[in-house]
Amino acid sequence: MTVQKSLISTLLYLSILFLITGCASQSGKKAATAERPGYRLLSQSEASKWIITDEKEAFFDKVANLEMSIQMKANREEDDRDAVLKDYKKMLQDDLQEFSKEEKEATKKMFDRALELCYMVDPNLKLPEIFLIKTTGKYYGSSVYYTRDNSIIIPTAMLPIDKDAANEAFLSTMIHEIFHIYSRYNKDKRDALYQRIGFEKLSKLNLSEFLKKRVLYNPDGVDLRYAITVKDKETGREFEAIPVIYSRYKAYNSSLNAFFGYLTFQLFEVKNRDGVWSVVNKDVGYSIDEITGFWEQVGRNTQYNIHPDELCADNFIIMALSKATGGENLKKLTKEGQQLVKDLEAIIVK
Repeated sequence: MTVQKSLISTLLYLSILFLITGCASQSGKKAATAERPGYRLLSQSEASKWIITDEKEAFFDKVANLEMSIQMKANREEDDRDAVLKDYKKMLQDDLQEFSKEEKEATKKMFDRALELCYMVDPNLKLPEIFLIKTTGKYYGSSVYYTRDNSIIIPTAMLPIDKDAANEAFLSTMIHEIFHIYSRYNKDKRDALYQRIGFEKLSKLNLSEFLKKRVLYNPDGVDLRYAITVKDKETGREFEAIPVIYSRYKAYNSSLNAFFGYLTFQLFEVKNRDGVWSVVNKDVGYSIDEITGFWEQVGRNTQYNIHPDELCADNFIIMALSKATGGENLKKLTKEGQQLVKDLEAIIVK
């Protein structure tokens, strides 16, 4: 789940991006090879199938009534979950739109370039065919992109309409979203990449009763079974924790219309009992400011820290753009940041 404003603010040094967009018009031919499945911009009718298809992350099996209520802007918290889910899926379908001619031309040009840069990281990058879907974005917000299986869902307000413009923000975001798909379809690589930034996969995870009701699932990072070892800043006690976003309110509030107005991010302690990991906090977890050891492991190349996939995706942008800039953008990073990008790249190309 990518909010473009947040992404740009953490990657200001990518202003040199305009240097790499010049040859975009020729790049699609390279990407659409037999080994590289390419992509399609879906019509509204085609997208209605794929917007509710999730075979990789089981988002629709996990999403709670509260989250669906917030997105649908209705008090459905106590209703039958199957009925709520049916209406929720219909809402997603009703929010779809057709790409205009201008949007198609500009989007194809930039997505060709995004794919080319990704394949510069690894010519053998394993990606499925990618679907691009247009939505108004009423439920998450008009600037929020996200992925589902092999689809990238793009809000109308963020679509480029001038194919001759640099559209560097859109290009960066597409690279970010392509990584989410790569991660989803290459889970061995995912685990290794997460491990490099301190996250170990848990065998099985039980959420607390509080989180079962209030968790808000990032569609780009649905799997919460990844823990990082940190320390309580006050006591020095070391423990494992999972990053979670959840609703600060227990019900939909008609006076609070924006999805992100509900969102809280914290780390929740987990403990292993006979091979099953469980959240031990009854309700409130730890803020980043209350722990140590987090930034030392994930690095400071980005502040987008709500899930390890978001951290890796932003580093992947840096990695991809470095191929077109001769590494100029890497000079803006610390030595530790440069090493992190190098290590993540080595995992991908291995």
